[in-house]
Amino acid sequence: MIFDTQTLARIIERSFDLSMDGSLPQETRAEYLAHGKKLREQMVQLLGARFSADSVELKQATSAMHETNAALSQAADDLKAVLQVVGRLGELAGYLDKALKVAGRVVS
Repeated sequence: MIFDTQTLARIIERSFDLSMDGSLPQETRAEYLAHGKKLREQMVQLLGARFSADSVELKQATSAMHETNAALSQAADDLKAVLQVVGRLGELAGYLDKALKVAGRVVS
C-alpha cells in the first residue's frame, strides 16, 4: 500500500502558506514553517515507502492526516472570517464618522 502523499502535500502547502500570513503572530508563523519543513522531509521519504495494507501505524497516520487536513481547512476559513470582520469594523467606523458629521450636537 502507498501512502496518500497528495493529501500530505496539501497540508504542507497550507503550512507554508500560513507561515507567510502576516495576520498571524510571528511565533505561530515560525511553528507552521517548522512543521511544514518537517512534513516535507517525511513526504520525500514516504514517496518510496511501501506499507502492509493492515499496518496499524499507517492507518493511524492516514487518519491523523485527514483530520489535520480538515482542521487546516477550517482554520483557513476561520482566518478569512476574522479578516472579513476586521474589514467590517473599519467600514462601520467610517459610517459612524459620517453620521457624527451630520449630527446636530455631540455631547462629550
